[in-house]
Amino acid sequence: MSLWAIVPVKPLRRGKSRLSKILSDEERYQLNYQLFTQTINILKQVPKITDILVVSRDSDVLTAARDKQVRTVTENGTPELNNALRRASLFSKAFSTEGVLIVPADLPLLTPQDVGHFLEQRTQPPMIVISPDRRREGTNMLLIDPADLITFSFGGASFDRHCRLARLKGAEVIVYDNDHVGLDLDVPEDFDLLSSQTKLKAFVDLFVPLVEKE
Repeated sequence: MSLWAIVPVKPLRRGKSRLSKILSDEERYQLNYQLFTQTINILKQVPKITDILVVSRDSDVLTAARDKQVRTVTENGTPELNNALRRASLFSKAFSTEGVLIVPADLPLLTPQDVGHFLEQRTQPPMIVISPDRRREGTNMLLIDPADLITFSFGGASFDRHCRLARLKGAEVIVYDNDHVGLDLDVPEDFDLLSSQTKLKAFVDLFVPLVEKE
């Protein structure tokens, strides 16, 4: 049995469009790339994760993932996160996974310790461990066991939906609040919060000054 981490990644030149007011297209590309590679590097340091699977339709992302020796699935058809995650989880199930961990590639403060503590919350299946975003609306990290326990429902207000879907299946729901996991980079105000943190990732220094000029 194994535990797979699935990392969905949007095309690097189209991701984080809500930051276009403060970052140029090239700056958003670089930000998305660094967030993605940082996420992979973090997950590779977590002993309980046996495999990492990147799902994307971006050839640059897939090439970089393979260079880092992680598995990939090419997203085909209509771009839609939940369909991509369903395909990835079905792929992982073929390898006798004991569950899947969904980790979006936009958590700048995430550390291997955060992921390790998150995984320590797991109990016997059927169950989910879920971390909301700082607004307690979206889902910033999700572990489901078994891998096909629920239908993925990422998008607005996904935190409540995922909890409800799991309870409807009779599964235990463990909510794990963590400030690092809760902060994702979606809108300009997220940069303000990031710049107030005492421990920033190195790449943040490249982008925070752009916000301060506004």
